Amino acid sequence: MTNYDKWAKFAADVASDSDKEEEKELEKYTKKRARFIHVPPGAFSNKEQICKLLEEDMDFEAPSSAAAGIMDEGIVEPGVARAIDKYKWSSVGSQFLPGYGPSAPGTDMWRIFFDDNFLTTQKEPNKAARALIGHKSLGSFVVSCVDRNTKEDRAISLKEVADLIIRRQQGGDAERIGREHGDQRAQMDSLSSLGVETVELDG
Repeated sequence: MTNYDKWAKFAADVASDSDKEEEKELEKYTKKRARFIHVPPGAFSNKEQICKLLEEDMDFEAPSSAAAGIMDEGIVEPGVARAIDKYKWSSVGSQFLPGYGPSAPGTDMWRIFFDDNFLTTQKEPNKAARALIGHKSLGSFVVSCVDRNTKEDRAISLKEVADLIIRRQQGGDAERIGREHGDQRAQMDSLSSLGVETVELDG
C-alpha cells in the first residue's frame, strides 16, 4: 500500500531544499540599491535569467506629473530628457501595476514607466513587461515601488522585481487584480448612482 503521507512529506522536503538552493544562488541579486530598475526586452526561462536581464538605473527620475512626461518645445525636466534619450522613448508615461494601485492592500505600490506611445514607436517585444502590465509591451520599461507610508519610491532589488515578474506570469496576482477591479467597479457604480457620468477606459 502506498504511504501518501510519506510521499507528501518527501515532496515537501524536496521543494523546500529547492527553494533554499534557489535563494542561495540568487543571493547576489537581493541587494536593495536602486529605486528604479530597467526592464529591457529579452528572453528568459527562469528567475536567474530575469535577474541577469534586469538593470539598476541609479539616475532615473520620475516625471513630476503626467504632463511633465510629454516632450514639447517648452522646459523639459532633466530626468525626463535623460530617460527619453537613454531608452529612445518619445515621451514618459506611467501607471501602477494592476493589483498594486492606491486602492490595493499592502504597503507596496508597484509603478512602471514606459514610452507612452510604445505600441507605435517601439518594435521589440518585452516579455517581462508583458507579465507585469498584462498586455502587449514593446521596448524598454522601468519599474519602481512606492511605499504607501512614506509616499516615496523605496530601494528595491533585482530579485524582488524578478519575483514579481514570475509571480504575475504564473497568475499569482490574479486575486489582487480581481479585487482591485471589483473595487473600481463599485466606485464607478456609486458615482453613476449619484448621476455622475463615468468613462471606462480599456487596458
